[in-house]
Amino acid sequence: MAAALVAAAALSGCANTAPSPTTTPPAASAAESATATAAPDTTAPNPAPTTAAPAPAGTRACKAADLSLALVGDEGGGGMMKQAYNLRFTNRSQSGCQLWGSPGVSFVTGDNGQQVGEPATRIERNQGKQVVVQPGATASSPLTITNPNAYPPERCGLAQVRGLRVYAPGDTASMFVDTPQQACSTLGSATMSVGVVD
Repeated sequence: MAAALVAAAALSGCANTAPSPTTTPPAASAAESATATAAPDTTAPNPAPTTAAPAPAGTRACKAADLSLALVGDEGGGGMMKQAYNLRFTNRSQSGCQLWGSPGVSFVTGDNGQQVGEPATRIERNQGKQVVVQPGATASSPLTITNPNAYPPERCGLAQVRGLRVYAPGDTASMFVDTPQQACSTLGSATMSVGVVD
């Protein structure tokens, strides 16, 4: 009888033993894992190769939070009154995404990013192609800026700008390139043109 009581007590003690707690780190919230506006990148790294094949079904569009942006001079595309550049979009995310069409570009000034003058003219999307940008790879879009001195001062309305506000094709969140210069504020027509991403 005593042996039975001892065995029952031992079993009772096992049943009341709580399991060791486990710790699972909380998942990062969406706000912590992505930002609405990509940080500007004004360096000119050697671009990694892009994949220009048609985007596989389900390939998501690149967003500002996926990209870093650099403005790089194009010595072969300028002229007396025009400067040629390339906007380089680098995929800093962990998965491939696609760009298709022309980015939106405008001059901005002030701490609040007030637009100066007209936005760049854009090429129709159907003249471009879907470009899949793999992690770490880069895709470019040509940008031409006309020198404001090419216009009569009374028409141009010279203004000092801080740089460029850029929207990746199809995106609604902007990126910023720090490039102080003068631009026309009252001309009424675009002094920039931007091509499709390639």
